[in-house]
Amino acid sequence: MVRKSVSLQEKRERILRIYHESKEVFNLKEVEKMGSKAGVVLQTVKDVNQALVDDTLVDCDKIGSGNYFWSFPSKLSQSRKRKFNELQQRRQNLNEKLIRVKKNIEQQKALRPESEERVLKLRRLEEQKARVQTLRTKVQCLAENDPAILEELERKSCVAKEGSDRWTDNVYTLKSWVVNKRGVEGREVDKWLGIKDDFDYVE
Repeated sequence: MVRKSVSLQEKRERILRIYHESKEVFNLKEVEKMGSKAGVVLQTVKDVNQALVDDTLVDCDKIGSGNYFWSFPSKLSQSRKRKFNELQQRRQNLNEKLIRVKKNIEQQKALRPESEERVLKLRRLEEQKARVQTLRTKVQCLAENDPAILEELERKSCVAKEGSDRWTDNVYTLKSWVVNKRGVEGREVDKWLGIKDDFDYVE
């Protein structure tokens, strides 16, 4: 007949039961002997017992040249109470952290509302870029025609480019202010300002 294996948890409970039912103090040899009688493989009793010590479910003290172990029923109750208190404290800490995160989210949302100034800057920037492109197209079409017209168009193109670059500077300045003063990541500011990946100065 195949012997049924005993789980680690069951081994722990059997060893712990030895202490609680006897209410005695034992050395390791005695624990191993009684643990073996309780159905725990002899070679594993020492490790299981040490794990209970590590989990503060079993007390251990060195007397002379040997270690002695004991655990009373109240020890388990105290351990469970301590564990419960730790979980309660952890829950409280997590709740406080959640409140801080929610508050931070609300503060960040306050930065998102559309402002007339921001919308106006972006609109003017797009207009300037469109104007630059139109002028460049005309320059290309008239490249072989009247030199005077070509020169005037080139001048207007430069003026339009400078204007576009100024508005680009304004947008980058606004972004830098939000990042530095509000501690918001650049990617979030790009999203709020409607800045796309290809946003840049006019070449």
